[in-house]
Amino acid sequence: MDTENKLKLTKKQKRELIKLTVSAVLLIAAAVFFATVPLDYSNPFVFAARIAVFAAIYLITGFDIIKNAVRGIFSGDFLDEQFLMTVASVAAFFIGEYVEGVAIIVLYGIGELFQNIAVGRSRKRISAIAALRTDTAHVLENGEISDRDPEEVGVGSLIEVRPGEKIPLDGTVTEGFAGIDTSSLTGESNPVNVAPGDAVFGGTISTDGRLVIRTTKPLAESSQEKVIALVEEASMKKSKTERFITKFARIYTPCVVVAAILIALIPSLITRDPVRWIRSAIVFLVVSCPCALVISIPMAFFAGVGKASKSGVLVKGAEYLERLADAKNIVMDKTGTITSGTFEVKSLACAVGVSEERLLKAACVAERASNHPLAAAIENYCAKRGIAAVSGEKIEFREYPGKGVTAVAGDDVFAAGNIGFAREIAKYGGKYGDAAATGTAPEREINGFPGNDGFPENTSGTAVYVFENGKYLGLLTLGDTVKQGSREAVSSFKKLGVESVVMLSGDAESECSAVAEEVGLDGYKSRLLPENKVEELEKIISETKKTTVYVGDGINDAPVLALADVGVAMGSMGQDAAVEAADCVVMNDDLRNLAEAVAISRKTVRIARQNVILAIGVKMAVLILAACGISAMWPAVFADVGVLVIAILNSMRVMK
Repeated sequence: MDTENKLKLTKKQKRELIKLTVSAVLLIAAAVFFATVPLDYSNPFVFAARIAVFAAIYLITGFDIIKNAVRGIFSGDFLDEQFLMTVASVAAFFIGEYVEGVAIIVLYGIGELFQNIAVGRSRKRISAIAALRTDTAHVLENGEISDRDPEEVGVGSLIEVRPGEKIPLDGTVTEGFAGIDTSSLTGESNPVNVAPGDAVFGGTISTDGRLVIRTTKPLAESSQEKVIALVEEASMKKSKTERFITKFARIYTPCVVVAAILIALIPSLITRDPVRWIRSAIVFLVVSCPCALVISIPMAFFAGVGKASKSGVLVKGAEYLERLADAKNIVMDKTGTITSGTFEVKSLACAVGVSEERLLKAACVAERASNHPLAAAIENYCAKRGIAAVSGEKIEFREYPGKGVTAVAGDDVFAAGNIGFAREIAKYGGKYGDAAATGTAPEREINGFPGNDGFPENTSGTAVYVFENGKYLGLLTLGDTVKQGSREAVSSFKKLGVESVVMLSGDAESECSAVAEEVGLDGYKSRLLPENKVEELEKIISETKKTTVYVGDGINDAPVLALADVGVAMGSMGQDAAVEAADCVVMNDDLRNLAEAVAISRKTVRIARQNVILAIGVKMAVLILAACGISAMWPAVFADVGVLVIAILNSMRVMK
């Protein structure tokens, strides 16, 4: 059995279990004993002993319940399940139903214990998140180490993290190598290896190495603080079902108290049989207690939020878990959501008479000083091919944002960029730069192209056109890589009954088409600006009129995340604006976990509805019998406490 699923009781729960066990054993023994002793009202000792024994057992279990009920009377908030339990059990004593009166309290106590254990299990993962903080940061200053509260550590400070310690703040590794346990934030059990230059997040653990980290955020903005804030926010947000049950109980409880009084008084005056109708009123009170509803429904959703968190999806509240269960449309961004956002060279297309080596060397020289993701991908590819841009001469680089780069090495000019940049290079030749900007260079025919009317078209990714001294050498096609598990996630969404899975992206038609086909999407829209994404999502929501989930990771996704019925941010706290606008956060950047969260949400709602049907159905049947004067205490006890225990056990299935 998994360690997490083993039943572990707190000291308080153990004491409560012992108390309930002792009370139950004493109740059974007393019931058997006094069943063999005839009730002789002429023998006051037997009569008094009977009352005293059952009253003692009653107080062992019910003292706290009675105390809370009395406290509620004085505070003006007394119409709750503990008040109803107290009234019903005391009234049972007055009509001589001692066994039933004690049994009501004992069984209610057992139900409460089950509830506490179940809530403890579902809270376990969330409590672990709340324990992400560490109280100490080892700050490095002038070669000395001083321990400080993380709140006092400024951005840009150097901190040391030793093997086995939690990282106190977000930052970038400047020294050391280590495996990082990110399970507290992402749910991913495999450690992530980090080296100088890599980002690390507060709340994660360095498992096997010493690190020196330069902080990039203050404590209030660090990853663990955002997660803790989301958890605290989640615990306060109720689902529609929970809100309905709360409102229902506030109206329902006073109504059943009045109904019980009327059942006791009116038929008694008519039939002159007060004992029978007082008994029916007590049965009515016992049955009417809404424990099973007000306890098991919120607990089911709480367990669902905890289970989703364990699966790597942080849901900000039960209401979003309930909405997620109704998801019929799932709309996703491409880069960073379906794809990794990491580019790689997919193919080469050399101009006539140009070798791949020459093309790659020129591209590597041109891109060497650029920080653009495409440049990094080209350099990595060249390194794998054993091609390096090594030159003894000084190289002058110039970057043209949104277009490309040039590199001057001695008498040679290398250039690489998009198709618009390529056309300007062709127009102004190797003198592209200031002359091109001012329009003073003479126009030239395209040099080295298949024809004079344009460049070879690229239809399968992002193209980088490469030149040497104005001569076209060829193009490199780069593409974003589809994340592992994206196709499986889309397939899982459809198996769960999601009717439409589509993509909205700002990327080119060719890239979107290839990704959509690879992962099995139902449709896509390409070349969309942020405002266009909002328009497209509004159209989907208005046309389908069904619950729509949007999944994205970038700052430009914040408007659509806020517009969707459920907004889901991808990544381990990657973009602050996206996380703030989202209703759920996929902590380990894996779409398959979102599919699992949808399955968990549907199971949660299904179990909550089962509890509602069970509780109301059984209670209504026994209430009708009690109102008709057919009164039996044990069916009433089962209809209340028995149904409560069954509903709690049913809610615990969410965690499996």
